Amino acid sequence: MDVQQWSVVIGVVVSAALALTPWMLMVHAKLAVLGSQLASLERKVDRLIEANEERLPMCARHAALLDTHDLQIAHLCEWLRQMA
Repeated sequence: MDVQQWSVVIGVVVSAALALTPWMLMVHAKLAVLGSQLASLERKVDRLIEANEERLPMCARHAALLDTHDLQIAHLCEWLRQMA
C-alpha cells in the first residue's frame, strides 16, 4: 500500500473514532447513572428487609393479642347472654 491508501485508511479510522466517541461517552455516562441508581435501590431494599425482619416478631405478638382479644370477647358475649 502506498501513502495515499494509508492516508485514506487512517482518515476513515479517525473519522469513525471521532463519530463514535460522543456516543460511547454518552453510553458510559448513562451506565454510570444506572449503576448509582442500582446501588441506591439495593440500599433501600436492604433497609426494607431489615425493617421487615424487625417487624415480623411484632406482627406475631399482635396476632397472638388478637386471638386473646377474640377469646375474651367471646367469653364476654357468653356472659352477657347468660345475664339476659
